[in-house]
Amino acid sequence: MYHQDASLFVVATPIGNLKDITLRALEVLAGVDVVVSENVRKTRNLLDHFGIRTRVASYREENAGRMGSVIVGMLGRAKNVALVAEAGTPGLSDPGRLLVRKVRREGFRVVAVPGPSALAAAISVAGMDEQRLVFEGFLPRRRSKRRERLGELAGEARAIVLFEAPHRLLETLGDMLGALGDRSCVVCRELTKLHEEVEEGTISYFVSKYQAAPPIGEFVIVASGSAEPGRGAPRAAGVSFEEAVAEARELVAGGRRKTEAAKLVEKKYGLRGGGIYQALATSHRKGEGK
Repeated sequence: MYHQDASLFVVATPIGNLKDITLRALEVLAGVDVVVSENVRKTRNLLDHFGIRTRVASYREENAGRMGSVIVGMLGRAKNVALVAEAGTPGLSDPGRLLVRKVRREGFRVVAVPGPSALAAAISVAGMDEQRLVFEGFLPRRRSKRRERLGELAGEARAIVLFEAPHRLLETLGDMLGALGDRSCVVCRELTKLHEEVEEGTISYFVSKYQAAPPIGEFVIVASGSAEPGRGAPRAAGVSFEEAVAEARELVAGGRRKTEAAKLVEKKYGLRGGGIYQALATSHRKGEGK
C-alpha cells in the first residue's frame, strides 16, 4: 500500500529549447520541497530562468545509494521530491531508474510528469519504415564490448536507437558499419537547440562526413533494422564483412591504394555501398592500418 503523505515526481525537462517545458512541470518544480538532479548547476540555471527558488540536491550514479536513503527519509517526513535528469526524461540512460525503484519498493507514490525526450523527438522526425524499435541508449564505452553488443544487434529487425557523445561518435559509426553493414540511418544532432540537424543517409556516409568535419554536440542515431532478421552483417560468398575488410587491409599492406583494395574486395564478394573503403579509412585514421 502506498503512503499518501508524499510523492516522488519524475519530471521531464527541456533537452535544449527551454520553451519546451510544460506548465505542469513548472508547477511541480515550484511546489516540491527539493529537486534532485544529476547536474545541479544545469538544473539550478533552469529553475532560475523561470524564477523558481526550490532547493536542488545532487543525485548521481556515484551517490545513488546514500542519496536514495536520504530521499526516502524525506518522503517519510511528508516532503515531496522532484527527480530530474540532466536533460529530457529521467530513467532513460541515467541513474533515475535506481531512485524510482527504491522509492516504489519503500511504498511511496511515484508520479510521472511527462514532457521532452530525446528518444521521442528523434523517432518523431526519423520517419523510419519500422513500426517498432529497440532503444539501446549509450553503447558500452569499451570498444570490444561495444562491438560485441552491436554484433548481437546485427540481426535485429526493429529500428535501433542509440545515444552518443561527440567524442565517441566516429568510433561508434565505424563499429556500426562493421557489425551492421552499410544500412540506412537518421542522425539527429543537437535536437531542439539552435544548431539542430536531422539528416538521413547510410552509415558510411556519416563516417565520411564526420571524418571531414569533427562532430560537435549530442547525437541520437536511428538505424534501420536488418533486412534479414536473425542474421548479422551482410555476408557474401560465405565471407563476413569483417573478413572482407581484413582482406582489403592485406591488399593495402601489399601496396594497393585503399580505394583500389576496397573495389577489388567488393567486386570479388558482391558487396556494395562503399562500406569496405569507409572501414579502411576509419582504421587508418585511428592508426590501426596503413
